[in-house]
Amino acid sequence: MFSTKPIVEKKEQWTSRRPPQEVLDALAAAFASHGEDVRREKTSVEVRFGSNSVYRTMGNMTAEGRANMPLALTFTASGSGSGTGIAVHARDTYGFRLGSGKSFGVPKTFNRRLEELLSYAAGAIGNDRPVTGPVPAPPLFNI
Repeated sequence: MFSTKPIVEKKEQWTSRRPPQEVLDALAAAFASHGEDVRREKTSVEVRFGSNSVYRTMGNMTAEGRANMPLALTFTASGSGSGTGIAVHARDTYGFRLGSGKSFGVPKTFNRRLEELLSYAAGAIGNDRPVTGPVPAPPLFNI
């Protein structure tokens, strides 16, 4: 009945020929240039999107609510042979809720937005990661 687990969560493994710090620099720069909350550590970058309070107030059925979906991406990079191994963890940060949180199309909307953000991040480091599934139109905001 009560839950704090993410409603939508994705974990992926990527590789890059670039060195770890260059990969992390590229990811941090790509998202910081859009004003996102970027937290840089020695071996990782975490990017947070949206506003939990605005999303909870406005909901999934309004454009302002959807533009403020509380999401996070964490990229952890480590050297691997001739390049970098990247562990990617994408999830919502909706937090405490009653029930599953799966009403009003929330999982579908969160999943679509995570797909867009992951594909954008992959492109920022020179990887090709097509968006899987349908992309919402119009976009929630341009990256």
